[in-house]
Amino acid sequence: MEEIQLALTAARTDQKNFGLWLKNWQVGQTLSALVSGQRPTGELVLRVGGLQITATADIPVQQGARLLLEVRQLQPQAVLRIIGNPASAAATEPGGNVRLLGAAAPGVETVNALARVVSLLQPAEGAVRTLPAESLPLVRQVLRGVSSATQLASPAGVRAAVAASGTFSEAQLMHTASRPPGAAPPPADMKTSLARVLAQVDARLEQVNAIPTRATDAAALLGLRQELETALTAITTNQLASLPADTGSVRSWVFSLPFLWQDEPRQLQLRLEREAQQGEEADGQERWRLQLNIELPRLGALAVEARLAQGQLAVEVISEQPAVRTLVQASGGLLEKALANRGLTLAGLVSRAPSTVSDVPDAPSSALDVRA
Repeated sequence: MEEIQLALTAARTDQKNFGLWLKNWQVGQTLSALVSGQRPTGELVLRVGGLQITATADIPVQQGARLLLEVRQLQPQAVLRIIGNPASAAATEPGGNVRLLGAAAPGVETVNALARVVSLLQPAEGAVRTLPAESLPLVRQVLRGVSSATQLASPAGVRAAVAASGTFSEAQLMHTASRPPGAAPPPADMKTSLARVLAQVDARLEQVNAIPTRATDAAALLGLRQELETALTAITTNQLASLPADTGSVRSWVFSLPFLWQDEPRQLQLRLEREAQQGEEADGQERWRLQLNIELPRLGALAVEARLAQGQLAVEVISEQPAVRTLVQASGGLLEKALANRGLTLAGLVSRAPSTVSDVPDAPSSALDVRA
């Protein structure tokens, strides 16, 4: 059993205040604690609500971890059981109820992170039901920022989703600060909305010590907190990848766009690159490259790369499923007509299975190449 024993001395903790707290604790009660430090002797410094406590643990616990503790006994010494496995921020005890969380760190799985957090914020999910009523407008604000598949099928819908993705969050805040007094504020972007919900979840977790909370509800809150942090990490990673390079002519922007596909949250990963030619080959024309990754039911994982130069577009679609590649082949004529309506020419269309070699033709080209 993983237990923490509270080892208190007058020099470390206000005994009077702790005595008052101890009288309010009950066996079986669930408490939320933050590991705020570790002494040279190996003892932990826990922050439980507004109280700082020195404790010992019989298993390794990392500084910065947020623990969910169950009161096992109060006499002769207070003993709290860790619900979960502190060695892993994503592990859950068999039959247990919680995950232990620290700040999201490099290496956290951010693939489809926004789709996962949107799923957890649905009204029927347990974590949302445990939040106070004043938090629900913030949750609805996040859900309103999720596009439908139909919206992403139009240029205007894609522009709106990109603007609200959070990649430009700080730039938009600076622009808002320069607006004249009385001007209507712009809609909140995904990063800002998720950060506001995270603050509400943190506040609710702090109340676990004062408000009786079932372990399953606390587990749902901790799980939501982890996914919120992971989603914010994904957006921040996109922002870092979108910073201008010190040298070179390529400029990139990266976006994670959550959307609903048949009422199920999905995620579109988008990378846009602009390259201006330099030197003798410079012709004053910008070249654009678009990379798109998505996974859909029955269609599976899809990767699309498109290159645009001088009004000509070359497209490559990569799929493991032969039926999808056949569908792409059959859609070449429709794509060519759609591009013509926008003043563009289809320079080439490639549909292939995944490989290490790219078969997409370089734009511009006058040939229409459709291959399986």
